[in-house]
Amino acid sequence: MKWNEWILCFIYPGRCAVCDEVLSPGSGSICPACVEKLGVAQGHHCKKCGKFIEDEDGEYCENCRNRRHHFEEGYGIFPYDGWVQESMVRFKFHERAEYGKFYGKMMAAKGGAYVRRWNPQVILPVPMYRKKKKKRGYNQAEILAREVGKRLDIPVRTDLLIRKRNTKPLKEMTPQQRRENLKDAFLAMPECKDYERILLVDDIYTTGSTVDAAAKILKQQGAGKIYFLTACTGTGI
Repeated sequence: MKWNEWILCFIYPGRCAVCDEVLSPGSGSICPACVEKLGVAQGHHCKKCGKFIEDEDGEYCENCRNRRHHFEEGYGIFPYDGWVQESMVRFKFHERAEYGKFYGKMMAAKGGAYVRRWNPQVILPVPMYRKKKKKRGYNQAEILAREVGKRLDIPVRTDLLIRKRNTKPLKEMTPQQRRENLKDAFLAMPECKDYERILLVDDIYTTGSTVDAAAKILKQQGAGKIYFLTACTGTGI
């Protein structure tokens, strides 16, 4: 670490993405004591959406068995529960943008084999409505996308997919309500047709409504295959 970076870290110390404790300058993105909590990618994943599933003999989660998706395949790194869920709330709503470096690093390291197999030409972060982004100060998906792109040497573009209207929080909605809520929420630029393989990056995958809505509009503009990578994902059967 350069001396000026060390001084900045000393004045404005980062926080551990797992426990939120203040980090010592140059100590990385998480506390040494939190490394054992990671438990990255320990479990069986759905072959379509990458969601963690309990049935080790099954290939697909219930959602993917019963619903047609607009994306080709996806993968999530952490199960969305426990410390990950608490960390994500801080990352998104409590100004912990620095967590993005840790999550982006893990996404590139643990999801890199999938991304290399998909061979995307460009990464698109799932966009946030402009007023919402202005209020929050950043789009967490964009932070993750840039970190993944830097580590896997894939260009990132934020001008091809736009969120043209705000949507209600999806947390308490049924899958059908989520799809209705996201209808016509995105706008894809005509230039999307120049890409045969696109990687969407987001923070969380649960039912797939957001990724599906984005993938659908991209394909309507002529884009080819759509894949996605998320920092964390839900669990299913």
